[in-house]
Amino acid sequence: MSLETVIEKVKARVAAVDPNGPRKVLGVFQFHIKTASGVEQYVIDLKQLKVEKGTTTTPDVTVTLSVDDLIAVSARTLTVGDALTQGKLEIQGDAALAAKLAEVI
Repeated sequence: MSLETVIEKVKARVAAVDPNGPRKVLGVFQFHIKTASGVEQYVIDLKQLKVEKGTTTTPDVTVTLSVDDLIAVSARTLTVGDALTQGKLEIQGDAALAAKLAEVI
């Protein structure tokens, strides 16, 4: 699995959400993904139901992790909790919303 595959998977999940229906997660996540060539940044906006490359000035949660750890969390071979305790994942912002991170990716 690649970063692009994970992003496409997240986009598909977000696109499948009924904008008029109830939502489990409602917030804006800023991702800083460390790659071999630097840091890629993505915004997953679950208020507006969009996923975009870039940054936002008002994220509810900011997540920093390596591309390999993002892939592992997305594939469910690494839990968010384990990634946090092992120092592979940094989270800033709304703790309650951050707890729902696995539902986002």
